[in-house]
Amino acid sequence: MKRYWLLNAVAVLVIGYLFIKNENYRNELKQTENKISQLELSEEIIHIEAGEVAEKFILAYFNFQGKPLEKSVEMYVTKDVLKELNFESNEEYDEFISDINSNVSNLDVYLGEFVQEKQKVLGVFVNQIDLGNTESKVNSFIELDLENIGGEWRIVDFNFFQY
Repeated sequence: MKRYWLLNAVAVLVIGYLFIKNENYRNELKQTENKISQLELSEEIIHIEAGEVAEKFILAYFNFQGKPLEKSVEMYVTKDVLKELNFESNEEYDEFISDINSNVSNLDVYLGEFVQEKQKVLGVFVNQIDLGNTESKVNSFIELDLENIGGEWRIVDFNFFQY
């Protein structure tokens, strides 16, 4: 009889211990799931911010009269990319530059791969260029590599295509 009491007491202690451990594991699992969902949400926010910077850059650089303005895009790009962009004019064409009007329409921004604070973005748009009475619409594609530098998204590289 004493054996059964001892065996029952040990069984109750083991069951109690396992129940407490199970509750601890469940609490850890809930905390981990909450952390994962917070990380997923913050990653989505980062993606959205990078896409917004890309969209603002495209609109600032390709919507212009005469020629693009450096001051309108310098906040979105690194100094190296700023050097690659064309803001200069050629003296022999200066008289025609004021007649050039460039507009962006049907802009779509697609977010690509995100790895370690780097985001790929594809911008697809129609670039309408007017020169005097001549109008041309060109399908344009720009692939942008953005990097989070000091909490700000900056374009560190780009590839531009028009067809």
